Amino acid sequence: MEFKLLVDAGNTRVKTALMDAEGHLEPLFNVSYSDLPKQQIEHSLKGIWLAEVSGTERAQQVEAWLSQFAAPITTIQSEQAAFGVENAYETPQHLGVDRWLALIGAYNEVPKATLIIDAGTAITVDWLNAEGKHLGGWIVPGVDLMKQAVTARAPKVFSDADTDWGKAQQVGRSTPECLANGCVNAFVGVIRQALAVSETELDWFDFRVLFSGGSTPLLPADLKRRGELRTELVLQGLSYYAKTN
Repeated sequence: MEFKLLVDAGNTRVKTALMDAEGHLEPLFNVSYSDLPKQQIEHSLKGIWLAEVSGTERAQQVEAWLSQFAAPITTIQSEQAAFGVENAYETPQHLGVDRWLALIGAYNEVPKATLIIDAGTAITVDWLNAEGKHLGGWIVPGVDLMKQAVTARAPKVFSDADTDWGKAQQVGRSTPECLANGCVNAFVGVIRQALAVSETELDWFDFRVLFSGGSTPLLPADLKRRGELRTELVLQGLSYYAKTN
């Protein structure tokens, strides 16, 4: 049996899934770029669908890994409209393809007002209404980027391996703790403000909240309960492009 390979090449990790002839998805692996060359796929591939947001060096790593497969590669770009979703950007290609595919995946699963939050290298927030219109979003430095920005510019503010993971709703009692906790609480503040905008500015009271990204576990329990963890949302959106071919 031949499969279609879906590849979500993010800033720090590569996620993949296989699609069978009936359109069912089977997640394969979620690895760092350093571990990508070790990954093997035993199945015969009919085609490869690629969503890529990483820089040139990592894009070359992905291309080198994919070169082992005798299958055509389709690289997806953000569009003005597709699969019932309308892009808010005046220049559609400027919207990160990971965000575009997450919008498609969310809307085609449940056509409902949705707040999508991806907390990875950057924290992205996107609003999608019940008619499939992308209303816009935010981009904020991720938790690790916040810490790196401070330590790079202020030599006396240092990080500590024992306090690399900050804690929400807690104060720090050392410089590394203050930095780690401060960055996590800044992340929490972005999410609380996004919820407030949804309810007060958009008048949304019955809406979905979808979380993805490696920093999501740092959120306090009350925020986690507001939404669903959806780590494969980009691959789900990518699957609609693969199904059309």
